[in-house]
Amino acid sequence: MLDDLGLLPALLWHFKRYTAQTQVRVVLEQAGLGGRFAPEIETAAYRIVQEALTNVARHAGVNVATVRLWTDLGKFGVQVQDCGRGFDPEAALATNTTGGLAGMRERAELLGGHLTIESAPGAGTSVTAKFPVIGRIDKRKKPR
Repeated sequence: MLDDLGLLPALLWHFKRYTAQTQVRVVLEQAGLGGRFAPEIETAAYRIVQEALTNVARHAGVNVATVRLWTDLGKFGVQVQDCGRGFDPEAALATNTTGGLAGMRERAELLGGHLTIESAPGAGTSVTAKFPVIGRIDKRKKPR
């Protein structure tokens, strides 16, 4: 679905399935997504959102999460935010038991981007990835 239809339709499908399985509703906010991104950017963004939402369901103790997608000044951004339990990101990354967090960071960095994790106990969590826009693909294929 991601390859054929693109990031936004694939995410919408994932949110519907995720909510049915976890009872955590996903609010989507997006700006400036006219068209497709390079396949490697779309795949990384999808996997980061997927992993961050998995963490929300497992650890946050909330019934709603927000996913934001935007483009701005040659960057594509994706953010997953909740108002849940929160945690100490530095301590979690230092224990080497957070393969998901490290994997998200690695996905972003492999494409020249970066990942920021903002959280504190009792203060919710925000996971933000920003990627350089490598290339855009037209939203629709031209008729033959």
